[in-house]
Amino acid sequence: MLGNAKARSVGTTIATPFAKIFLKIGLTPDLITLIGTIGVSVVSLVYFSKGQFLTGSLLFALFVGLDAVDGTLARLLNRNSKWGAFFDSVLDRIADGVVLGSLAFYFAQNDLRVLFVLSLISLVACEIVSYTKARAESLGFKCDTGIAERPERIIIIIAGTLLAGVGFNQGLEISIWILTIVSVITVLQRMNFVFKQNKNL
Repeated sequence: MLGNAKARSVGTTIATPFAKIFLKIGLTPDLITLIGTIGVSVVSLVYFSKGQFLTGSLLFALFVGLDAVDGTLARLLNRNSKWGAFFDSVLDRIADGVVLGSLAFYFAQNDLRVLFVLSLISLVACEIVSYTKARAESLGFKCDTGIAERPERIIIIIAGTLLAGVGFNQGLEISIWILTIVSVITVLQRMNFVFKQNKNL
């Protein structure tokens, strides 16, 4: 998984210079989170829904990068609050929904029925992946498992749309298949993980 400590350390190293710049101009972590979410949503609606994948992928990657910067900025400001974590999580779910919804719209418009269905399954599964962790932790269980957390899913989406943007349309089809499969597997992994904890009580 990319969500382990080593990967997070690398991400923090990359994000720190940008976070320091935002700190100097007075931007807050919550504002960075909001800008990133709005950017991802607008890019998805304007570009992905119309099949303009090259420009969309580049802009999408730019705004998604802010997701790492907001957390680093919060640490620099010593503002690792529960509200910040909640706000970030909620906006992530909104962004994920808009991205996959925009791709689903594109597939529907182009009569790509299988990909349309897969994108809807991915949308639901991705939301459930996050919900299972939140619900499990609210009940006192651990749920830090699964092959596809948000960083992995974002990389799969960017890879697919970028490949489509440079003319390899099959790349997007493959990425949607992969995204659907790993998202569903992750849901099952998390359910099984919590089930085993409950069984051992």
